[in-house]
Amino acid sequence: MSKKIFSIGYEVPGNIVEYIDFSSEQSLMDADILLISPDSFSPSGNWVSFTTSDGGCYNIESSKVYKQKISQLKKEIQDHLNSGKNVFILLSKEEKYPLAYNVTTKKKEYNYSTETYSNYNFLPISIGTLTSASGKHVEFSGNPIFSGFYKKFEKYLEYQLYIEDPNNAQAIFTGKDKTKVLGAVYKIGAGNLIILPYLNYDYDKFVKTKKNKKGKEKECWTEAALKFGHALVECLIQIANDLNKSAERTPPPKWVSESDFVGAKETKIIQSIKNEERKIVNITREIGKLNAELLEEQILKDLLFEQGKPLENAVIKALKILGYRAENYNDGDLELDQVIISPENHRYIGECEGKNEKDIDISKLRQLIESMNADFARDEVEEKAFGILFGNPQRLTSPDKRTLDFTKKCKTGAEREKIALIKTVDLFRVAKYLAENNDERFKNQCRETIHNGLGTTVVFPDLPKK
Repeated sequence: MSKKIFSIGYEVPGNIVEYIDFSSEQSLMDADILLISPDSFSPSGNWVSFTTSDGGCYNIESSKVYKQKISQLKKEIQDHLNSGKNVFILLSKEEKYPLAYNVTTKKKEYNYSTETYSNYNFLPISIGTLTSASGKHVEFSGNPIFSGFYKKFEKYLEYQLYIEDPNNAQAIFTGKDKTKVLGAVYKIGAGNLIILPYLNYDYDKFVKTKKNKKGKEKECWTEAALKFGHALVECLIQIANDLNKSAERTPPPKWVSESDFVGAKETKIIQSIKNEERKIVNITREIGKLNAELLEEQILKDLLFEQGKPLENAVIKALKILGYRAENYNDGDLELDQVIISPENHRYIGECEGKNEKDIDISKLRQLIESMNADFARDEVEEKAFGILFGNPQRLTSPDKRTLDFTKKCKTGAEREKIALIKTVDLFRVAKYLAENNDERFKNQCRETIHNGLGTTVVFPDLPKK
């Protein structure tokens, strides 16, 4: 007999499973397998706005209906699992909803308070700590029951949420960090709750438009969509069957592990497994160190495309390579992107700005001038610092295709105030060279160019030929 699959909130291409809307009153009892995507599990109805910063919540009636629906779905899923059936969950982003409920005061007056529900409240157990985060890198554990699924759908898998500290679960899919679980199997009752990464297909590519006999256009699934849908159904049925078969084995009692019942070859294999696991731990630790080194090494690249704090940190790293002392400054009253001191004892205040598709305008220059004046007003500062405005215009465009730098008004203001203008792309080129070459002469030339370039857009000397 073929398995009957109900899908709640996820449209399987080809109309080959029965789609159930979250708001539907239809019973799930007739299904052999449930496929659930929580992304559509949201309240519907009227919203009550607050005058406070809390925003608002759904009204009491809408909240009551939503909680009843969640409670009903939870019970049906629990019954489904207790009867030995399987439930598949596609992990979508967690959404939280403020709901209202009645409160009776001592004076028997009706008031209301609020509580927060998640679109994952329908689960009959806690599956661990949920964190919404998105990405495409999904690592497979190699579990043979899920090999066919992974082979067929690897390119469609993405994560919108990960689980930490899963409760008594067998991890199937993880992120690069193995503690971030993206898919797992939870044994509940006689059945299985199977958590999977989200399966994201391109609806526009899976649907085509054609005319019926009356000349009216209608949408229909493409051949690729039908192939996807049938393959998914086959995989879900196969996984459910394999999990049920594995559950038929009697769990070995503890005494079976006693030395009297363990063979020499078994002991050797167990030891080999432990040795390989130790290698994995050491390799994972080494990879972690290398990743940290790589991140530190790549900070300079932020000069090419970043803005805000990452750009500030990249500028500081580059300045240190050029021989400056440079750091952020924040005393609670005054915050400066960079305080910069050269070996020649020149003191500068730096300000950074990145623009998506525009040049750097006068507003950031004004901010730098205000910072320079505020810095000079400090009791411990005896001489006013010079200013440097670091700009990253058209930051998302390849450097060789950029046409903008600083606006004319910005350049005029910099000339009047004797402030140096530096494009961070230019700073990247000289810092990268100096990071790879011990060239004190060129380092000195770059610092001299910056100081002599006060009031202009700095043009660094050509990189020495190797």
